[in-house]
Amino acid sequence: MAKNSKKNKSTAQDITIDCGDLLDISMVNEINQKLKESLSAGRDISINISNIERIDTAGAQMLCAFYQDAKSKKIKCEWTPPSGIFSKSIEQLGLSEHLEIPATS
Repeated sequence: MAKNSKKNKSTAQDITIDCGDLLDISMVNEINQKLKESLSAGRDISINISNIERIDTAGAQMLCAFYQDAKSKKIKCEWTPPSGIFSKSIEQLGLSEHLEIPATS
C-alpha cells in the first residue's frame, strides 16, 4: 500500500515539495495546490520525485503544466534525482524534454 508523504519544507531561500511515492489522479489536487502556493511565493522550488513508485498521466500532466508555468514566471524549479519508475513513466509519455529531465539509458 502506498503512503504519500505530506512533508513540505520551506526556507527563506527556496521551497521543497515532496511528491511522496504516489502521484496519480487521487493526489493531483493536493499536490497541485501545494505547487500553486509555491509559485505564489515567487521563490525557487525543489520538487522531490525520488520516492515515486507510481505516477499516472494525470500526475505527469499536472507536473508539466506546473513546470511550464514556473518557467514562464522565471521561477527556478529543480527536481531531486527521480526514481526509476518516474523516469521510465515520463519517458514513455514523451515528457522528458518538457520537464527537462534526462531520459533514462
